Amino acid sequence: MKSLWPDRRKSIVCAALLLMTVALYWPVATYDFVDYDDPTYIVANRHINTGFRWSQARWFFQATYAGNWHPLTWFSHTLDCQLYGLWAGGHHLTNVLLHALSAMVLFLLLQRFTRAFWRAAFVAALFAWHPLHVESVAWVSERKDCLSCLLWLLALWAYLRHAENLKSQIPISRFFYWLALAFFALGLMAKPMLVTLPFALLLLDFWPLGRASSHPMRALLKEKIPFFLLSAACCVLTLLAQVRGGAMAPLQRISLAFRLCNAATSYLWYVEKMFWPRGLMVIYPLDIRSLSGWLVAAAIMEILLISCLAMLWRRTRPWFLFGWCWFLGTLVPVIGLLQVGSQAAADRYFYIPSIGLFVIMAWGAAELAARFPRRRLIPVLLAAAAAAACVAATRVQLSCWQNTRTLFSHALKIKPDNYAARAFLSSWLLDQGQLEEAHAQCERALRDSGGNPSVRHDFGKILTAEKKFDLAADQFRLSLRILPNQEGELMNLGNVLLAQNMPGEAAVQFQSALLLDPNNEDIHFYLAKAFEMESNAAEASREFARCIQLNPNDPELHARLAVLLSAQGRMAEAISHYRQALRLQPDSQEALNNLAWILASDSRAELRDGKEAVRLATRVCELTRHSKPLMIGTLAAAYAEAGRFDEAVAAAQEAHDLALAIGKKEIAEKNLEMLKLYRSHRPFHENP
Repeated sequence: MKSLWPDRRKSIVCAALLLMTVALYWPVATYDFVDYDDPTYIVANRHINTGFRWSQARWFFQATYAGNWHPLTWFSHTLDCQLYGLWAGGHHLTNVLLHALSAMVLFLLLQRFTRAFWRAAFVAALFAWHPLHVESVAWVSERKDCLSCLLWLLALWAYLRHAENLKSQIPISRFFYWLALAFFALGLMAKPMLVTLPFALLLLDFWPLGRASSHPMRALLKEKIPFFLLSAACCVLTLLAQVRGGAMAPLQRISLAFRLCNAATSYLWYVEKMFWPRGLMVIYPLDIRSLSGWLVAAAIMEILLISCLAMLWRRTRPWFLFGWCWFLGTLVPVIGLLQVGSQAAADRYFYIPSIGLFVIMAWGAAELAARFPRRRLIPVLLAAAAAAACVAATRVQLSCWQNTRTLFSHALKIKPDNYAARAFLSSWLLDQGQLEEAHAQCERALRDSGGNPSVRHDFGKILTAEKKFDLAADQFRLSLRILPNQEGELMNLGNVLLAQNMPGEAAVQFQSALLLDPNNEDIHFYLAKAFEMESNAAEASREFARCIQLNPNDPELHARLAVLLSAQGRMAEAISHYRQALRLQPDSQEALNNLAWILASDSRAELRDGKEAVRLATRVCELTRHSKPLMIGTLAAAYAEAGRFDEAVAAAQEAHDLALAIGKKEIAEKNLEMLKLYRSHRPFHENP
């Protein structure tokens, strides 16, 4: 610790970075979750929002939920739910703390290994306060950015310590090597974008360590083999997750040529936004019509020109080659060559790559200041002005993340034809019950997008809510025609067919979805409903049993399966599942009543238990305040089975009178029949 804090200046800079960053982002404590991944990741994700349990650890590592494999990020969100519940402010503040810590570590890292105190402080300040980083910090679902970046920087710190100790022939160097590998593995489990870290380590060997000039390249590459192996494994897992989740766009939809052109222009777009961060918004939709030949050619020429300058200056200005290669290389996983989602670029993708450009700015400014020693104050003032401008722009950009409406309304104010933002806004309006406005917004989004399948999906959901099932089914089918293997769309179409009372056709859609994701509990649940509607109790039971295997702690699943098992005469199994439902939800009225009825009236003596039936039926009558004649009738049957016939008669009479009063004649007649049995001191048992 002493080596990290050798003088008071470091303490002051670190405290300033921490306090000013937290103060800058403090408004997020009052912000909401937004309807852009937050429901999927946290709010509606029962694996996450119930807090931490050790049984969840298996899900963290097996899940490719939402097209991602990042177990450490899932764990982080779960801990937040354990600490804050669904108070969005707490989740936001965790992001802020991780971001501020990353800025501190970045400063300490650069200062220690470049010995350039104020340049390191300037880079860290730009990283902490630049408006392009607002999305990574203010969006709860981008926890993976903040968490992975901190682990990335810790991995670099450990590697630099390894190289430093190796040079001095200190035995502990191997410890730092394995520590770097451990931080890297954790970082990959937070966000797979970190796969480029082995290349970043090679850049560090070039500058500031200077190992590339004193070590053969073969030795440096051999040293990185474990890092490359981890990267390769993570790439495979991520590709599988994204293909399985339908997140990756096929080449038939977005050609390789267009991806290359978009990548070239995106690189220059990030550079432009770093210097002039105007028009920042939550999503920049991919638009094939927006790229012109001259723009692509200009972007390629600029990239080549800067790259040539970096190579020419590699000896005199190694920091320039380092920063430029860092920027180009760390953006590769998200530059669009493997297109995930529908965005052309994203502010969040600049989070780690920005460090390279900030290094160029800081060291370039220092070189200019050295050339004009009499005017050294000017670069200092310009640096202070740049930091202040970043703070002001970040505070403005931060305000648009208050809630879903402010977020997407801001995007539409900047770009009215932003169909993606309009579609997200329409989905939020749907959730708020504002169907008319949601319909109008999504209809325009569909028109602006030229029939984008994702927008058709949103429009189909709105039409479903409007009970326009035929039109909704048409939208889902059109979406599936463009992108055939979408389990979510197959589920939506299946649910519309269920609403149209077409369970057979719905089952076909759900079975097709299961081929894409056999372990999706929701698909098994809806398939079970389809079989229920077809009166196929055996198949419905099988699907509910599969749901329980995937989610054994859902009381509703146990209760629904128990009902189906009862209908098949499998009473012992039904009793077992009712007991499980009541263990998980002790005051479930349906489970209490149904189990009491079986224990009181089943034809098999070995299954009956009058005493327990009385206890269960008494409880459900207390919960309903003796307002439901069906449940009072169950209590009467339980009394009779327990031999308490006077009480059985009184309860049956009460159920009869109450049923007549509220117009339920069948229940009244049934209890009248029961009265005759109870008065003759005979319990009611169902026919075998």
